[in-house]
Amino acid sequence: MSVLTRAVPLLLVLALTAFSLGAAEAAPGETAPSQAQAATQIPFGFTLGDAQQPTTSHVAKLGSDIAFPPGTFDGALGGLTNTVPISGKLNIPPTNGYFVAFRFMATTGRVEIIPDGDATGTATVKTGKDTNCKATQTNICADTDVTAKVFIKLSDAKVDGKTLDVGPNCRTAQPASVNIKALVPISLPAPPVKVTSTFTAPPFAGCVGHEDVSRLLTGLVSGPGNTFVSNLTLRCFSGGCKA
Repeated sequence: MSVLTRAVPLLLVLALTAFSLGAAEAAPGETAPSQAQAATQIPFGFTLGDAQQPTTSHVAKLGSDIAFPPGTFDGALGGLTNTVPISGKLNIPPTNGYFVAFRFMATTGRVEIIPDGDATGTATVKTGKDTNCKATQTNICADTDVTAKVFIKLSDAKVDGKTLDVGPNCRTAQPASVNIKALVPISLPAPPVKVTSTFTAPPFAGCVGHEDVSRLLTGLVSGPGNTFVSNLTLRCFSGGCKA
């Protein structure tokens, strides 16, 4: 047998092996599960607060409510089956609040909610307008468990009409953790859904004007038992959301 005759089978084996490896690398649909899941990002948009139920926070220590203008929560859902990740950007405009400190002292101030990164959590997708999604009156809904971490910033404070200088950087030393669990619609049209949460307001820091009033504000505001309530109205989902 010649050298050429003996070499042909070997070359054929090598060629077939190279072809098989190349096909395996180039085969479509072979993406790893984690990559496929990361690629699934279905956009959505909610409006927070309406005439029936504005976005409102009740400050337990002061016994006062702070009502905010309508805001938004825009994000993405990691799929439409089973339990998937959900994340979004919370945007609530600042507002002017009125409080009664020490039960007799009229106090006003500007309150701003500053997100500490994106709100994140999970969503368990359900279907059935007359079964699982009966409460939302939609064909598709989701049981959501989302946590938003936000700083609470105070400015333009006045006590009995007199300015209380809190400086430009008066806010909670750490973000407050607001956890919202609710069954929400993810198909249109959809009615608003009322959501509620109870959270702890952390101590304040950086409230320095003529003097440091951080401890004073901490004593007046910080502590557990504060509530957050709002109406969530689905504004857009999937292709209906503008980039």
